[in-house]
Amino acid sequence: MDGKRYALLIFGVMLFLIVPHATPAWAQQDSACITCHEFLGGSLAQPVVLWKDSVHRQNGIACEYCHGGNADVDLGDMSKLSSTKFADAKARTMSTSEGFVGVPSGKALFEMCRQCHGASVERYGSSIMGKAYLNDNGGPSCVLCHGAHRNAMPEVPKACEGCHTDTSGFEQIDPMNVTGATIAELSSMRVKMAQEKATGSQPPLFPALTEELDSYQIGLVAFGAVLALLLIGYILYVVLERSK
Repeated sequence: MDGKRYALLIFGVMLFLIVPHATPAWAQQDSACITCHEFLGGSLAQPVVLWKDSVHRQNGIACEYCHGGNADVDLGDMSKLSSTKFADAKARTMSTSEGFVGVPSGKALFEMCRQCHGASVERYGSSIMGKAYLNDNGGPSCVLCHGAHRNAMPEVPKACEGCHTDTSGFEQIDPMNVTGATIAELSSMRVKMAQEKATGSQPPLFPALTEELDSYQIGLVAFGAVLALLLIGYILYVVLERSK
């Protein structure tokens, strides 16, 4: 390595060590929420455990984004806090004046999720299940299907089994936009599945082309039929000519 390249390498290493690197605020130090819940342990620490393995954490979405409150309160060494100081720190962290909402639900939950997932919330809020949730008629909330802390895309239809005993056909519909038309479509699919189960999975000898084949396939079948007829006609012509 020549002197110029060596000097550039040394300069690059020094620049990397000297220039501060941007680190998300949530990754620089644990917030008051995380420090406290991990210290308390048990079921109170479980949300933190789940959150640390979530897509929200990977994108810098911390506790206060959803629950509100002041996550910047310095708790210091939790093991040395007296009950009075702990109560004071808790009051400052979970103060409604700091926007603490606890566990959001109903329209508040939808509005919270809408901040990042506007299009999805709009679709779901207009669906039968979304309206049922907002009207307190038993519909599932966003977190029921996606999880409150370890957020993930639900596995359909397995995720639906908690509310529905029959989930056949669910994997063929859009669970985020269930409408009257969706229910009619699902009903039709189930009738067809029941018929196939009763008659067996073997397809009929001559399926209805308009139902089983698209226009492109019908065109290919028709073209093949024409070629077959021409071939048969040619063979008959040759046979008749030779028989003369």
